[in-house]
Amino acid sequence: MLFQLGSYGKTNLVNQKGFFGELTRRNVYKVALTYAVVSWLLIEVASILLPNFDAPSWVIKAFVVFLAFGFIIAVIISWAFEMTPEGLKRTADITPGEVLPCWGRRKFARFIIGVAVLAFALFVYQLLRPKPPAMPAQSETASIRQNPTAISPFESPGGSASPGETRSADERTIRDLETQWSKAAAEKDLEKMLSFYADDATVLPANAPAATTKDNVRRLWTDLFASPGLALSWRTIRVEVAKSGEMAYATGTYELTANDASGNPTTDHGKYLTVWEKQSDGKWKCGADIWNSDIAASTATPLQKK
Repeated sequence: MLFQLGSYGKTNLVNQKGFFGELTRRNVYKVALTYAVVSWLLIEVASILLPNFDAPSWVIKAFVVFLAFGFIIAVIISWAFEMTPEGLKRTADITPGEVLPCWGRRKFARFIIGVAVLAFALFVYQLLRPKPPAMPAQSETASIRQNPTAISPFESPGGSASPGETRSADERTIRDLETQWSKAAAEKDLEKMLSFYADDATVLPANAPAATTKDNVRRLWTDLFASPGLALSWRTIRVEVAKSGEMAYATGTYELTANDASGNPTTDHGKYLTVWEKQSDGKWKCGADIWNSDIAASTATPLQKK
């Protein structure tokens, strides 16, 4: 009985050595290792390039699954076939004395290490590269939609609405902002008036140079509010929101009254155009402000403003 068990164990050990030795002889280990390292490199490259083309997240997942199935196929082919000078042949058809081309150990090791180092470098690059600014979470925008009174003067409603519903909500928001802005102008509230502008806003007043910096915009409005007898208001007629939801414009009419050099009140009226930009925090602010009078330039007051 002991002899039989010993013989069985020795035979099983020989068979195991024969199987693993056959894996080595058929280069199955080399194929598996090469495929794994090259696949790692391809995944790192894909994870960097695909987001630049706005590819959906499922593409990279499908690519990983494809490589996993390819690994199984590669191992099967490496077991059943051999690459010979005459092309791919079944392993069973290879004669014992036939010479097969193969890489030396050093050459194979250099290739594996080089690919692995490159893949690791790309992996580290993804960990260390700066992340784009995050947009407000859906949970926050959803809570804002449920509580409209919590919306700040510059914030547009968000949530999971359809593009058409979102643009309609943005249009209402911009109309409301224009109303608040006109009220601030009527009250001559300088700080609130300026708060509707983006940091890099450009103001193009009628019959005056453009204001392209925050200081120039402040100076323009300070001088205008200092005009004796000033009364200013405007009414929004049309608001158009871009399909992207990142930009919009508003058009309307304005009325302005101010005293002339003799102290007599003069009235001006005209049209205006404001370009609104959605900021990274989801708020709308004016990026460009343009107006001009309907009155001929020879008779128009120099303090024309929407």
